[in-house]
Amino acid sequence: MTPVAETTEPAHAKVNLGLSVLARRGDGYHEIETVVARLALHDDVAVRLAGAGVQLAVEGAALPTGEDNLAVRAARAYLDAVGADAAGKTGVAIRLAKRIPVAAGLGGGSSDAAAVLRALARLVPAPVDLIAVGSALGSDVPFFVADLPAALARGRGERLEPLTLPPLTLVLAFPAVAVSAAEAYRRVQSFTPRLQPRKLLERLNAGRDPKLVNGLQPGVVREHKQIREAIAALRAEGLRGAVMSGSGSCCLALADDAAAAEDAARRLQAAHPDWTVLATRTS
Repeated sequence: MTPVAETTEPAHAKVNLGLSVLARRGDGYHEIETVVARLALHDDVAVRLAGAGVQLAVEGAALPTGEDNLAVRAARAYLDAVGADAAGKTGVAIRLAKRIPVAAGLGGGSSDAAAVLRALARLVPAPVDLIAVGSALGSDVPFFVADLPAALARGRGERLEPLTLPPLTLVLAFPAVAVSAAEAYRRVQSFTPRLQPRKLLERLNAGRDPKLVNGLQPGVVREHKQIREAIAALRAEGLRGAVMSGSGSCCLALADDAAAAEDAARRLQAAHPDWTVLATRTS
């Protein structure tokens, strides 16, 4: 059988349906609880074995193509985990087609890295613990490596408990403000109570307001009023559960159906041409 030399993986975005910041850990990270849901919105990541070293080409966004890109670091980490022979002799060419807004809190970079890991696990099969490799790259990478529709994530985000959510239709509003995870956690104002995922699921299944809370949001919106404006605009459209996703700055809210989401997104985009507004669904 001819070995596979190229494969393409979808790299899905995610949203955080609530996030609690419980404590600061001894390693400098924060202990969190969050419900993470995979979206239909995705990048495409094509990985090919060719040449030498790790090469990256990006379409659709101005991103670094060297070690500053998490997809490149993921490829190197996988080859290092396989062993020196593969790391020295296996060349990897990555082609990344970006659709997920950059620096929005939707996990695009982490998802791209996870897609590279999953692709290389097929192209260069080896007994590599992808979750462990992903966790070393970033807190969101394990969720994307596991390729779960939804999960309750604990610890830094690496301890995952699969969840079953009802199908959700969402409107995303990205107010063109870049907020790094480091900034968001640096601005944490107080620790928050634990999430109650069972109550969240009950509200979602009943089509009620999920009453989403993000422990990172108060500190971030104090610095970036555009995020507060995005949340207010989503609420003004009659959408449910408007909240900042993850470390921001993208905000989300739930719509009754796809038509309502498209209509709301169209009005919001017209009113705020400098934002990126999308209607999407969980996947």
